[in-house]
Amino acid sequence: MKILTHTLLLAAVLLPPSFASADGQDFDVLKSMSVADFRAAGLDKLSDAQIKALDAWFQDYQRQHPCTAAAASAAPAVAAMPAAPVAAAAAETYPLSAHLVGKFTGWNGSTRFTLDNGEVWEQVDDSSLSTGGIMNPKVTISRGLINSYYLSVEGVRDMVLVKRIKP
Repeated sequence: MKILTHTLLLAAVLLPPSFASADGQDFDVLKSMSVADFRAAGLDKLSDAQIKALDAWFQDYQRQHPCTAAAASAAPAVAAMPAAPVAAAAAETYPLSAHLVGKFTGWNGSTRFTLDNGEVWEQVDDSSLSTGGIMNPKVTISRGLINSYYLSVEGVRDMVLVKRIKP
């Protein structure tokens, strides 16, 4: 429990204020942590109801401690970042929704995902997942921290860290 508390407090310090529900979106721990961090914190052992309760707790925590989120947005490391890459990233809209082309059976450490919009994304982490074949499932690609992206497949609880290799 102590590790979980430290992980959540660290996330509260590092996450920008836009993760709070001020923009109308609820916090989602599944989309906010890397797969490795999620597993390392033992969160993969929680039920869906427990994860939703954790999301609600963290969202409430951010509302009650707005100065923590404000301090993160004023961090010198963020201020020192060049403006051009941030502006380019802002032009893209995430989360991105599309459908995978063909049958999805999971990922294995070097999987490529071809989307119906022509983009191709490649797995960057070494996780693996097997599932029964799903034809043309809906996928969502969300931005993570520090220019990372996560692909989630509708009906699959896990996410995979990806990079775009074809626009």
